[in-house]
Amino acid sequence: MKNILVLLMLSFFSLLSRAQASKDIGKISLSVIVPEYMEDLTDSQLSKLDTKISQIITASGLSDSGYSNNFVIYPKFAINETSVVEGGMQNITVVNIELSLFVKQVDSNILFSTISKAIKGSGSSKELAITNAITKIATNDPAYKKFIDESKAKIFKYYETKCADLIKKSDGYVKMQQYEEALGLLMSIPDAVSCYSQVQVKAIEAYKGYQKKNCAKQMQLARTTIATNDYVEALNILSEIDPSSPCFKESQTIAKTVETKVNAEVKKQWDFQMKQYNDEVSLEKQRVNAIKDIAVSYYKSQTSDINYTVIVK
Repeated sequence: MKNILVLLMLSFFSLLSRAQASKDIGKISLSVIVPEYMEDLTDSQLSKLDTKISQIITASGLSDSGYSNNFVIYPKFAINETSVVEGGMQNITVVNIELSLFVKQVDSNILFSTISKAIKGSGSSKELAITNAITKIATNDPAYKKFIDESKAKIFKYYETKCADLIKKSDGYVKMQQYEEALGLLMSIPDAVSCYSQVQVKAIEAYKGYQKKNCAKQMQLARTTIATNDYVEALNILSEIDPSSPCFKESQTIAKTVETKVNAEVKKQWDFQMKQYNDEVSLEKQRVNAIKDIAVSYYKSQTSDINYTVIVK
């Protein structure tokens, strides 16, 4: 009984994690990119700069972690002047810095927006003066908000202009049975774009193709899991088989056997899941959530760290 409760908790946290990972699907977001090394800045200062840029983005209502990393924001940090003011018990170092932020699309290498602001910091050393300057970056500065809003508008315009092309490209992936690529591409399109209703239709079509292609693999995994007496996980796997899948009927037959081997609470959850399949609205919602999970999983498997040096060229 204790083991079953642990498995249920793990399943819950897994679902919660996936929900959090997919919450930005359909939203415009910017991935913050800072270099691993920048002249005159320590690792701690780079981390503080990263945090400040994230705060600038989120203060404007955007996510600071785009799951596809197609649109990024990155800084340039130039120390224009360093001076020492004598007096008192110790000298004070003053730095005048120009902080520039850039929004760029990675795929096309097109620069969408830029802003530069002068900041000043002081301290008993140059390092402390730089740290002081970074802490003074006003993340709620109206100029930064305007910069992010303009970037968002340009990104939105890009998707409005390119939507038909992106849908056509996803059709090509579907024809090649590259369903994860198709869903990843479709889910990168913001839900506010005028063609999004077409995107949803195409995504459902790609998802059904994905189900048809992968159902045999899911069934085999369920059987293997049952062989290890992990009945809760087996039901989790079987619950992911969509009613449109050619394996659905067989999955239901196997599930009836597994149902007798789990406790009442797990059985109750399974019955509720099956009830959702009989409701068209609930089924559609489940498909949308599954599509988002597939898109996130695909990009996580494909996305590598973006090289700052390559980005800024």
